[in-house]
Amino acid sequence: SEVRCLFFPLPISVLDGMTPLLLLLFLSTTLADWPNVHTRTTGKVWPQPRVFVQNDKAEFPVDPRLVKVVTGYSCDIMTSALAGFSKKMNLALSHSGPTKGEPLELHVVVEDDACPATPQMGMIESYSLSVNKSIILVQSAQVWGVVRGLETLSQLAYPSSIGLTMRNSFIEDSPRFPHRGLLLDTSRHFFSVQTIKGLIEMLAQNKFNVFHWHLTDNESFPFKPKAYPELVKGAFTDRHVYSQEDIAGIVAFARLRGIRVIPEIDTPGHTRSWGVGIPSITSRCFNKIGEEDMDRAILDPTNPLTYDVVTSLYKEIFTLFPDRFTHLGGDETSYWITQCWENNKNVTDYMKLWGMNTTNQLQQHYIDRLLDHLTARDMPRKQFIVWQELLDMGMKMSGAIGQVWTGNKKKEQMDNVARIVKGGHFAILSSCWYLDHISWDIDMKEYYECDPQDLEGVTEIERGRVLGGEAAMWGEMVDQSNALPRIFPRASAVAEKLWSDAKFTKSMNGDKVWPRLYEWQCRMAERGFPVQPGNGPGYCPFEYQPALPDLNY
Repeated sequence: SEVRCLFFPLPISVLDGMTPLLLLLFLSTTLADWPNVHTRTTGKVWPQPRVFVQNDKAEFPVDPRLVKVVTGYSCDIMTSALAGFSKKMNLALSHSGPTKGEPLELHVVVEDDACPATPQMGMIESYSLSVNKSIILVQSAQVWGVVRGLETLSQLAYPSSIGLTMRNSFIEDSPRFPHRGLLLDTSRHFFSVQTIKGLIEMLAQNKFNVFHWHLTDNESFPFKPKAYPELVKGAFTDRHVYSQEDIAGIVAFARLRGIRVIPEIDTPGHTRSWGVGIPSITSRCFNKIGEEDMDRAILDPTNPLTYDVVTSLYKEIFTLFPDRFTHLGGDETSYWITQCWENNKNVTDYMKLWGMNTTNQLQQHYIDRLLDHLTARDMPRKQFIVWQELLDMGMKMSGAIGQVWTGNKKKEQMDNVARIVKGGHFAILSSCWYLDHISWDIDMKEYYECDPQDLEGVTEIERGRVLGGEAAMWGEMVDQSNALPRIFPRASAVAEKLWSDAKFTKSMNGDKVWPRLYEWQCRMAERGFPVQPGNGPGYCPFEYQPALPDLNY
């Protein structure tokens, strides 16, 4: 009933009517889409460094138990990075057989003596790394570069006939973009603190530097603020809530890995869950004939309490999340404006009172009042990110950064970025890296074809306003059971696109990307992370071992 065609079964019905020539063309085209699954590098690096010189013949065994760290720098960030490096190396050693390594000195040089309180936009992540059998030198201007360099160093180790092995290597590396992130939506499904920490660890290993935490949405409000604790009634249950201590712990964990945590509290839309605890701050909604629609998913801009609640919430968020950036949301308000503002007499009366003729003016009114509160003298200073719609609609938000997420085709996506930067705003691209959009094919090939600076009709100054990008994992169809393998190694392609020099990431074709990705996929699995196959059929020397319940009964 089927023909086994090397990689997958083909039902006979698919082959019916095909001439031999057409069948040969079909098979050759299909097989050409798959990389050589038996080709896997050893001791290469992800993402690709800017300068990477390696002597394949100068191999030597390395025993991490004999590595002596030499440094004059002291900081808990480096202490954590060294502990992580040692743990990864000892795991690799356990999979490598007998290793007769010699004593080896690891010299770590950090030019800036300061121990940073938090990672921030503009932190220095560049580093240099030289490796030989007697000495390893990791050097950076700031400790963040050491964090990235030690991760690279751990990837240079691989098993061979002489045990855990390294090669003489020299690397000079720095990121292409300063903002390299991943969004996780914890409103549609709740993710445990441990799962979020696991994601952050994987972000660091892939050299991302931003965790964009989409904390609230229509479906749930999984956070208990001090000022208005009744908002937590919008959570799924009492068990599906992040405490203040949970959030502080996640931020502290991320700091040690050089990961900025940027919170998003989306308003004025996507706020149905807010109304569970405080119904009066969401607008009542009506259809064309005046019947009430209970999808109250947009805030009521006429109610003074709305601004009190939002301001108090953001004040707590500003304190809990020390990053200088905060995401204000602002997307998809058009879904609810007609029913909840235009068809709501209380709202239209308010508009007349204030001399407003359109709901665009009303939304600008909401933004103006919100920003007045959020930039008051008693509030911490923040830089605001918004979804692109607010800027596309002409909302006046001086200094706001536009995150671009719309566009079905590459040209449309890039035109959206160009429009933001030509308007004088900085931009972050996400459109082409929506990880919740899945396909049978290897979608990472498309991720490489998307470049945040591939813009037409812009000046070089405008092109320079592109800060980077973010992959996005929205939570409708993922939870703790499948999010991490859905994200990686697909997000690894985005990480390389945002970190590595553009000359290395123009496409995924050829022999230089697939074998490294295959090795990197297997390395993440060996380290205990559930990653899905990135390049079709194949195997890993040490497969991921799922934690299943006791099946002995």
